[in-house]
Amino acid sequence: MDTEYLKRVGLCIVGALLSVCLIFYLGFHLWRTFTREVEIQPIAETTVEKTAETQGYIFRSEQTLLLSGGNTGNHTLFPMVSNGSRLAKNAEAARLYTGSSVDVREKVAQIDQQIALLQECSNGDVQGLKDAQTIDEEIFAVLSKIRAAGDSGRTTDIGLQRSDFLESVNKRMILSGLGTDFGGEIAALQAERASLVSGLGSCLETVTAPVSGYYYTACDGYETVFTKDFLTDKNLGFGDLLEKLSASPVNEDRAAGKIVTDSEWYMVCLLDREYLGVYDNAARCTVYFGAGEEYRLNMKIDKILEGGERFAVILSTREMPTGFDFSRTQTVRFLTAEYTGFQIPMSAVRIVDGMTGVYVLDGSTVAFRPISTLIVTDGYYIVNTDPEEDPPEGYQWLSQHENLITEGKALYHGKVLNG
Repeated sequence: MDTEYLKRVGLCIVGALLSVCLIFYLGFHLWRTFTREVEIQPIAETTVEKTAETQGYIFRSEQTLLLSGGNTGNHTLFPMVSNGSRLAKNAEAARLYTGSSVDVREKVAQIDQQIALLQECSNGDVQGLKDAQTIDEEIFAVLSKIRAAGDSGRTTDIGLQRSDFLESVNKRMILSGLGTDFGGEIAALQAERASLVSGLGSCLETVTAPVSGYYYTACDGYETVFTKDFLTDKNLGFGDLLEKLSASPVNEDRAAGKIVTDSEWYMVCLLDREYLGVYDNAARCTVYFGAGEEYRLNMKIDKILEGGERFAVILSTREMPTGFDFSRTQTVRFLTAEYTGFQIPMSAVRIVDGMTGVYVLDGSTVAFRPISTLIVTDGYYIVNTDPEEDPPEGYQWLSQHENLITEGKALYHGKVLNG
């Protein structure tokens, strides 16, 4: 018996059967597509926010640190701590070196972060690194911030975000199984750091903190202009505030950073009068900073000053999120309204006997549900989940877990669909 011939015949038969099954499968689904009477989807609940965009002006209690021997010139001012670090009085904040370097400060900051992370892991705190998925999310978030900073022209922020990115990547590498003995890596990083600093030359001057507070390297000249004391003056008027916002900075070429002496900081924003009713009797409000929803802060409303077509709102908070952009002027978004309800595609909304509503599939029966609309936005109706008034006689309001009919022809209340 020719076994090879039988094998070939068997394979042909199997192939033919598979082809028939595939054709039947595709044909069945095509038939269902063209003969299906309705398209349905579950009812989904969502929250939609309305925001107003404006400029925010940051006021803080700040003290500029000055070099005693003149300006930096061709020398390098090297911070000894990272931005936002809390310093005790007389603690070392920065050093002035004879050499000149553009990127050594950033490189040393990155090395310091890596050393701190590896030392933490050497002490057995690997569990403090969270899980791989969380760290992956951190990496994606930092990359998004870098892109947003580049798109908005905040190039000075990219270096800081880059450091955060490298830190998150290092965490991810550790969780990937690099071990827990990092003595060699730490020693190599410390040697690299020492080499970078030694390349700056001799130390000309050491800058210390005259008071305790939070150290920041950047000075913009508004440290003595946009002050907390100005905003807390009980006689402050709308005109006084406008004059202050248009003031010029006080430039100081001996600046070596600054100390923020109080964690409480303020922000001033001008809004159109149409939003006055939203905030005039409110104690707090939600403000978004950065691109998208980079930072969401719930801030206290300290004062509102009216000024014709616009009004000023003065906000305060003690929150100082890691990596927060304390640029003096920045674009912010105020939360003006929030709507929570069922999200209904516009294509599903019908008008029946003067009532606005939707069709749902109750078993095999079509039922009309009137809706109470909260807001229409981005191709969707946001519908009240629990209207206070009674529904029209003979009907009931839309409810969770019903199957919404998004497409269908010749629909009417009570219609029974074919199986």
